[in-house]
Amino acid sequence: MKSFFRENPTIAFGLGLPLLLVVVFLLISGIPALLVAPPQYDVLYATEYYNYPNGVQISVVNKKVQAVYLGSTQGYQRPRLWRYSPKTGGVQEIPIILPPDLASPGQKPATPEAAAKVTPIDVPDLAGLTVDSSSVAPDGYAFSAGTNGYRGDVFTGLFDSSRYGNVAVLTKQGRSIRLPNAGNMYYSNLTHFVGWVVAP
Repeated sequence: MKSFFRENPTIAFGLGLPLLLVVVFLLISGIPALLVAPPQYDVLYATEYYNYPNGVQISVVNKKVQAVYLGSTQGYQRPRLWRYSPKTGGVQEIPIILPPDLASPGQKPATPEAAAKVTPIDVPDLAGLTVDSSSVAPDGYAFSAGTNGYRGDVFTGLFDSSRYGNVAVLTKQGRSIRLPNAGNMYYSNLTHFVGWVVAP
């Protein structure tokens, strides 16, 4: 085998160069994971979030998460709320209970008053949490999602952007942490960032 490669250097070069590039790429892509500290803050995000004018709306007001239901009829938007812990790598679904008096879809059109109705939704799992809705966490990590969510550095952008192009990730200085897929095929395109849990 060695004599074959010595007699055919072009074949040896053609086979060896791709392997060398793979090794170099693996070394380069692994450097940020070794040099950049892991995230320190839990992140809250919602999936299946269509941002319709009616239905569940989730926001942060005065560093507290507020969930409300807009309108008086059952809408198509029923987002699922998640809390990801970077320390454990686990994700917890936070239940959102819809108001019990919503009208069924297709009934008589709602009056303007009913369409503008705002019903607060109590979410006990979020009670007492202090949440920062800034785009970048205090530790420097950013939340990205969707087809243009991941940028990375030159090398990861060139070789690896497609892998993260349709998922939600936490990124910082080239290090990227993919958030667990909640099992929804539309998870990445309908992901809504809520905020960072800065205090329990």
